Amino acid sequence: MEQIFKHLDTCLEQQLEQWPAAKEAFTNLESVQTRVLSSSGLALQHNPARIVSTTANVNPAQATIRPCFLCGDNRPKEQIAFDAGDGFDLLVNPYPILREHFCVVSREHRPQMFRDCYQKMINIAQELEPGYMIFYNGPRSGASAPDHLHMQIGRSQGIPLVDKLRENEPPAKDEPITIQTFGYPVIVIKGADPSKVWDYVSGMTIYDGEYEPRMNVLSFNRDGQVITAIVPRSKHRPDCYYAQGDGKIMVSPGAIDMFGLIITPRREDFDSLTEHQVLDIYHQVTHQQPKISVGIMAAPEIKFCLNDSYTDGRSSFEGELSISAIQGRLSWNGILVDSLTLKPNEHGSTFTLHDVTIGIGFHWERKEDQTFSGQLKFIPEGNNVRAINILPVEEYLASVISSEMKPTASREFLRAHAVISRSWVLAQLRSPYRKAATAQASAPQTTHNHILDRIIKWYDHDQHTTFDVCADDHCQRYQGRTRIISVQAEAAVKDTFGQTLVFEGHLCDARFSKCCGGITEQFETCWQDEHKPYLVALRDSSVDEGPLPDLTVEETARQWILQEPKSFCNSADGNILSESLNGYDLETPDYYRWKVEYTTNQISDIFRRKSGLDIGSIVDLRPIKRGPSGRIFELKIEGTKGTVTIGKELEIRRTLSESHLFSSAFVVEKTPDGFILHGAGWGHGAGLCQIGAAVMAAKGYTYREILSHYYPQTSIGRFY
Repeated sequence: MEQIFKHLDTCLEQQLEQWPAAKEAFTNLESVQTRVLSSSGLALQHNPARIVSTTANVNPAQATIRPCFLCGDNRPKEQIAFDAGDGFDLLVNPYPILREHFCVVSREHRPQMFRDCYQKMINIAQELEPGYMIFYNGPRSGASAPDHLHMQIGRSQGIPLVDKLRENEPPAKDEPITIQTFGYPVIVIKGADPSKVWDYVSGMTIYDGEYEPRMNVLSFNRDGQVITAIVPRSKHRPDCYYAQGDGKIMVSPGAIDMFGLIITPRREDFDSLTEHQVLDIYHQVTHQQPKISVGIMAAPEIKFCLNDSYTDGRSSFEGELSISAIQGRLSWNGILVDSLTLKPNEHGSTFTLHDVTIGIGFHWERKEDQTFSGQLKFIPEGNNVRAINILPVEEYLASVISSEMKPTASREFLRAHAVISRSWVLAQLRSPYRKAATAQASAPQTTHNHILDRIIKWYDHDQHTTFDVCADDHCQRYQGRTRIISVQAEAAVKDTFGQTLVFEGHLCDARFSKCCGGITEQFETCWQDEHKPYLVALRDSSVDEGPLPDLTVEETARQWILQEPKSFCNSADGNILSESLNGYDLETPDYYRWKVEYTTNQISDIFRRKSGLDIGSIVDLRPIKRGPSGRIFELKIEGTKGTVTIGKELEIRRTLSESHLFSSAFVVEKTPDGFILHGAGWGHGAGLCQIGAAVMAAKGYTYREILSHYYPQTSIGRFY
């Protein structure tokens, strides 16, 4: 049995001597025509005999009533079953596409399921002679017999993507890489370890009502090294397959089609199909990264520069321009419009927005000119014009990675951040909470000059209703191409293309902050009263120091915050920080423990202006509720005119500072003249701690280990 895959030509010769119909089918391959469509090698094959597979009814109900043509009892008597080992037979394919074309078929009638054959597939690939390949079509991805487990083997010469993989150097890394030769992602894995392939496949999305991801998989032996390529699929067949009349194109893509050789049983399709049509078919049946709309800025008038040629659908524009708001409409190029979208005439074009405010409301707030790629959209927003950038998610992420931290940061840190930034933004696109605002509050009531109420607010992405996310710290920092998008940042996004954090099969809302202060915070302390099992309190440390201290208890929180316990984010290594953080972040050296002093007049004035409430002179600040990291999410503020309880953590930070307090993990020291706030960490503290993750990467942790540390019980999956 071990030698059978070394002598496939002998098996074919023996079979064709005994089976005239199969011999005729292979002889007919000599007259099959091929037409190359593009310089990338994309090609068509006109093969009338494949009409049987192309038009196969793959409905599960149909499979239960027809005889299975792969079962031994139903095969033609001339068909030889060569023992392929492990309960599989090797059969010559009677409807060949390839010069030598076989099926590897389970002797047991069981569903097409990659889990039951991936080890066999990789083992066979290791045994195959150069020039052969083995491939698998998922039950909803081209398999004409989805009810019976099988794979196929054939000559790979003339399969465009395989030719390219053979010509080029294999992946330098042991981890999967993503290529996009024909405009859709193909994941390439090096090595003969089947678990590498399964680790990737097990993280892919499974459609409701189905039992495995939609995919095509192909493996071959390249100079003694197995190379496996996986195409994640979204649909079994394109819309044109079901069209009527002239719009019908009878193409039902399986692995061979997806790897660049489109099989066309009908002559009219072979003659008429164009490269554009084929790429559109690929686009329909594969996962495509979504586009995202990012709110950049709003002002009564926006001045901007189109650095290349853009069009509004009527005319093309370039150079310095402006647009303004007038009574709920936009004044543009001498006319009033309801909205305006400027699209680049060529890929790679950029535009620059002048005087964009970054760090809104925080201590590093400033204005700067920012340059972006993609589309530029303007809409009226009250008395302002809102500028929105529309671009693909992966391109957006390359900028986020370079805006949230320096692109010179370590590779594993950048890769970890690429995964969580992608997870977060995709979770927001699918959020069930989209509504006018996520702030929840009770209106303060005044009785006899005494305010008697509690105001509980949180701030989340969902308050954006005219675009998906904003460009500032409220969502994720996105500064287009203003920050240098380095080779390292682009590589981190490419290396993790489509990778997301998954918890029990669901996309994770992966939050992150600058510095947790030693213990991370739970989701519900900061946002909706909803528990997320992967956003919980944990020590930012590799050392098992026993149970977490109960920082919801005031005295324990005080002891913790006034100390400096060991943790990843308690780093005094200036090199790590300078390599990982942008300049405006480095302006704040005391990430881990900090102190702010106020006189009574100062804090009372700040609170009155920032909250809109006049409670007189503040006489006391009393934490009512703390989260497990020590962050206060309900704070009672007593004044000479009244008392109010405020929360959650960001509202506390906002109303007690001219910008924002670094965090709400603080304890209060009263002085004769006012208050001293002793605090820990920077930000909400939930999920990944950026300082801690940078230190972990510097210590040699991989991005998967970093993610596993900050998001327990999660795994890495794929969204597209």
